[in-house]
Amino acid sequence: MSTGRARAWAVRLVFLAVVLGCAAWSLDGRWHEVGEAVRRVHPVPLVGAVLLTCVGLLATSVVWRRTLGAFGYAVPPREARSVFFTSQLGKYVPGAVWAIGVQARLAARHHVPVRVTITTALVFTGIHLVTAGFLGGVLVAVGLAPAPGPDWLGALAAVGCALGLVPAVTRRVLRRAAGTDLVVGWREPVAVAALMALTWTAYALALLLLVEDRSPRSLAALAGAFALGYVAGVLVVVAPAGLGAREATFVAVLSPMTGLPVATAVALLARVVHTVADLLVAAATWRPSRPGGPAVGGAAGVDGGAEGAAGAAVGVAGATGPEMSVGTGRVPGHDDDRL
Repeated sequence: MSTGRARAWAVRLVFLAVVLGCAAWSLDGRWHEVGEAVRRVHPVPLVGAVLLTCVGLLATSVVWRRTLGAFGYAVPPREARSVFFTSQLGKYVPGAVWAIGVQARLAARHHVPVRVTITTALVFTGIHLVTAGFLGGVLVAVGLAPAPGPDWLGALAAVGCALGLVPAVTRRVLRRAAGTDLVVGWREPVAVAALMALTWTAYALALLLLVEDRSPRSLAALAGAFALGYVAGVLVVVAPAGLGAREATFVAVLSPMTGLPVATAVALLARVVHTVADLLVAAATWRPSRPGGPAVGGAAGVDGGAEGAAGAAVGVAGATGPEMSVGTGRVPGHDDDRL
């Protein structure tokens, strides 16, 4: 094995060790509670919960690839899943930049500029936030997710999040935040919303398998608690994978309906299930690193070992449909694609 390949494998092993260590640290001091919660659930529903969570994660990978394609870079599906799920393990490391940094590094092998990858990651996170906020807000407004505070706040949040998917709003926010213009029609937001509906439904059904009450009302409460917990976890950027903030919000929303012990147990089980699912899909989709062929819209070569490449960003109908493409033909202000 060459020195370069040995060094690359060493970096991967160190990254995996850090991820596993941080994931274990996130449950430090609560292993007894986790063990008690796991023992209360039959193995079959527990496995089913992990598999349903994997379905939700796979749907999010399609959202990420479609978003990347909107900037003119069409990475093939298998390679895109490998980049996405491997980089997602970085969220278990404290700080908000690790997952994006790893994603930029891996995507550069497919000639995707770093600026494009970072902007894609921010848009992807925004999609999660507005869809989770909309779901949680609606369920709070109709009384199915008994969150603290008046119900009208939930309705107001739902309306605000729904506006985030309106093409005119998306274009304006992206132009101000990233200096990039996208030509976005209604087809793409509808497709993304459908994929995210599948994601949140899969996550809620996974949680439903972990509780005794499997009524529709219980499903709605679990969906609302998880969605609002997700929003809180993302907003607390210093917490690895939303540690603490996500669980606290989840318990606060769910406990009025289930009681504090059950809500706490489900919150811990949800953390374990999602961690296992993240590791499984990353292992299942991982591919040995090799320079990819030039992504559509990217430059064709890698110079002197630099893993990024500047290129014209054009619309990719095959990846995202004709209604969502880069309007300016270039991501402005991008001078160096290396990480």
